[in-house]
Amino acid sequence: MSRAVSLRVDGLPCKHAMGEDWEFDNISTWGTLEERRHDAPMSGRAHNPALATISIYKFVKASLSVLSAIVAWRLTNPHVEAAMRTWAESLPQGFSEHLVREALAQVSGIPAFRWRQLGIVSLVYASVFTLEGVGLWLERRWAEYLTIVTSALLLPFEFIAVTRHVTLVRTGVLLANAAIVAYLIVVTTRHRRVP
Repeated sequence: MSRAVSLRVDGLPCKHAMGEDWEFDNISTWGTLEERRHDAPMSGRAHNPALATISIYKFVKASLSVLSAIVAWRLTNPHVEAAMRTWAESLPQGFSEHLVREALAQVSGIPAFRWRQLGIVSLVYASVFTLEGVGLWLERRWAEYLTIVTSALLLPFEFIAVTRHVTLVRTGVLLANAAIVAYLIVVTTRHRRVP
């Protein structure tokens, strides 16, 4: 039972003519206090620590996605690749030098348009992660649903990546995203049951 009235009272509790307690926030929405407890951000109270942690995790993923877009676009420049090859050849013989040369061999054959595509996809991911992070920080219900959908859609791909080549980072990301999806499903299901 949603109500909308556009008056400006800035956070002051008010009584409606029907005797219900109403509260207005500075985002121009009215609702009963009971409705607002389940839909509005928790202004004046401490953040839900789990949602705040997930939000920070999403901000870190967004930052890494922006960084990967920058690197991808820099690699479209042939001078950057040549400079990286010169740097790799100047490294002393050893284990890390072998890894750097192997990595350069794998990325050197990728055409520039693929790097541009990777940069664009990375920015789209960064936008989604930022949107999720802001929404979860503000404790918005739509952000919980968005995070469930986007994280659940990526879980099969993350699982395939882990099964092909097990690393600590891949396994950690898979487990973190699975835990996030499970937690948010429990939280949103609990919200739905509240009268």
